[in-house]
Amino acid sequence: MAIKLFSIIFFIETVNCQFQCKFDRPILGEYYSYENGLETHTSFKKNGNIDRLFYRRESGRGATANIITVLDNHALGECVYLNWKENPFRHVSKHHYQLIYRDKTKSCYQCFEIYNRTHNILQIRKSECDEVTSISTNQMNIQDLCLTINEEAEFDTLFLKTYSAEECRATIYGTYHFTYEFREGGIGICDNSISRLVSCPDPGTPFDAVNERFWMTYGYCRNLVSSIDAQPLYQCLGHWFNEKGDIFTAIANERVGSERWYDKFRFIITPIIPEVPTATCFFPDNFTGEWINTANVNARTIINATHIYEIARVNNRGWLRETYYVCQQTSRSQYLVKAVTTGECFSYYICFDFKDRHHNILRYRKSKSFMSNVYDNLSKRDPLYEVCSWISFGNDANWKYQVLALDPPAPIECPFTGMWTFKQVGQSNSLIQTRIRGGITPQPRDHGWYITCDPKYMVSQWTICKDDTKAMLADREYCRQSDPYGTPIGVYEQADYIYQCAGYWREDSRSYLITYDRDDPYINFKCWVYERIDYDKIYLSRSAGSFCGFNQTSQSYEAKDGADLKIELEEAERIHDDCPIRYDDGRNPWQLIDEFLFYYASGSIVFPSYYLIISVILTVF
Repeated sequence: MAIKLFSIIFFIETVNCQFQCKFDRPILGEYYSYENGLETHTSFKKNGNIDRLFYRRESGRGATANIITVLDNHALGECVYLNWKENPFRHVSKHHYQLIYRDKTKSCYQCFEIYNRTHNILQIRKSECDEVTSISTNQMNIQDLCLTINEEAEFDTLFLKTYSAEECRATIYGTYHFTYEFREGGIGICDNSISRLVSCPDPGTPFDAVNERFWMTYGYCRNLVSSIDAQPLYQCLGHWFNEKGDIFTAIANERVGSERWYDKFRFIITPIIPEVPTATCFFPDNFTGEWINTANVNARTIINATHIYEIARVNNRGWLRETYYVCQQTSRSQYLVKAVTTGECFSYYICFDFKDRHHNILRYRKSKSFMSNVYDNLSKRDPLYEVCSWISFGNDANWKYQVLALDPPAPIECPFTGMWTFKQVGQSNSLIQTRIRGGITPQPRDHGWYITCDPKYMVSQWTICKDDTKAMLADREYCRQSDPYGTPIGVYEQADYIYQCAGYWREDSRSYLITYDRDDPYINFKCWVYERIDYDKIYLSRSAGSFCGFNQTSQSYEAKDGADLKIELEEAERIHDDCPIRYDDGRNPWQLIDEFLFYYASGSIVFPSYYLIISVILTVF
């Protein structure tokens, strides 16, 4: 006998029912809303009664005229059923109160879905008012009544009249320019350069009062009758998120009169810098260019003679954080800059300590930030001596220079050369695999494609030699077999990976190398720690990102050290390969490549790359 098993999943939904409605917070109170073109005043009373007054405005008066409202309708009803609906499998923005409302005048019923957004805000969706909601039983059915509400319908937003301001730093903070248009009486968008939204705390303001209020300065547009010249003060009423991640915030005009509750307008805000600093010094000429910060591959840095412009993506929506560093003073390798960020409130003094540029690499340290208004009177305090003092760079013993790499980099000579076989250890998805760059075949030699090689001659090969000593070529499966004429049959093979050398140096007794892989779809730059273990052995450790961690050594391959791959190279030059070993540990990255000595694997004699010719003049007497 066959037995069939059925899996049943129970979705538990919390429902707290209340048949004799008595309102308490967060529903209890007097609210204002704008519904179907009418100004609406709603009162949820403690005994369960709901009183709603609907007013309409006199038309033709424009957005700035005195507002006269006329009572249009008065609805009096009561709550007959109230419960709280919460489903742990749905987004928190979907949790709501379910209220059955009875209109005392019409003797019909409505279902209200009440969403408590903040302490000051309710949002409501309503069904139609029906006398009978179930055809089969001819009686009111709560579930059927509430199912008639369209989940895609717009909300009516209710503002608590006796509101208390909330901290709105998460949504409205910083300095913005805005354009605006009044929906009633408006005939166009007003774009005045002086229109500003400034939501910034005063220095020394108590933390709990930060961003509860902000100013908006409306600039007047001469050709728009509906534009205004005013500076109202707004209060924040809180913010919330929906299941899509959209952010909503509510505000109230603090100076609005009781005769003017509502002005419908729209505005578009654009973050701007709080001030425009003037440059008073210059950066070195070889700093100019477009760079990438290896510690943050989502950031781009553009440097010219006086400015450092940094663009960083702050989240997956593509929002940008733009910061300008303007040169103010310089002393030796230190540069005092004034930093201003779009959308921020204040400007800051920061000190950069740069190392001289080498290859495609620019290394620097960055001090702490100091508010610039502290140094407004420069005759008494010079920011250079405080901001650029060594204690401003922090006292962390585990510090490293930050690295900027030119993007794209110019190829340079790699710090070591030679022909090697390699072994690799690392995370499974980070190992070097056989591939065709830009192709789709994972195993190029399957079914005799291209060449047939005896397995005993198959090796993993790493080469930096001949005419291409500016890139490291890694081939996971290289055939070292020769044909009857002594020619390697793998001579026409293509490397699986090509790491172009961009720069190298030595720091904290470790040798670092930055490479560029144009075929990598995610991170083009990689950082390596390399070390010569023996005469014919070199170990390399590759970073997981583009920046080497402080604990990363040449033998690291675990995520805790910031690495994902370890490579062990062993020399494998054959007699006719013509691939000499050269090694530089990066002690002096500014030296010329011609000063290196080449060591040939085929002999014990050291052949220098340059010759010293001494002319001896013999004087014959």
